[in-house]
Amino acid sequence: MRARKYNKKIEIWQTTTVIDGYGGGGVQSTKLASVWCEFITLDALIRTTDIGQTDTNNKLIIKVRKTPTIDYTSKNTFFVYRNVSYNIQGTPINIGFEDRELQLTLVGYNNA
Repeated sequence: MRARKYNKKIEIWQTTTVIDGYGGGGVQSTKLASVWCEFITLDALIRTTDIGQTDTNNKLIIKVRKTPTIDYTSKNTFFVYRNVSYNIQGTPINIGFEDRELQLTLVGYNNA
């Protein structure tokens, strides 16, 4: 595994419910970490629909190092890259079953 292939930095955030002290609650986002990742080219994800239009979803495919301190499978976890928020689509793929790298498909949903 070459360390130089991880050349982009992405932030990992988690949404939690907090109590406001008045009998109610709210939602708060907390930054868990910033990790280095590798982007995979998205040419294979661009599809042509039945009427000839190109379907260009706001997707990223990244590879990150697997660490026991970060739970990538949590539903409350989201990623931020260049002020765009991304949710995980599907489940993380354990590359080569070596427990060293994970491949994640991220789908953008709004600006952070």
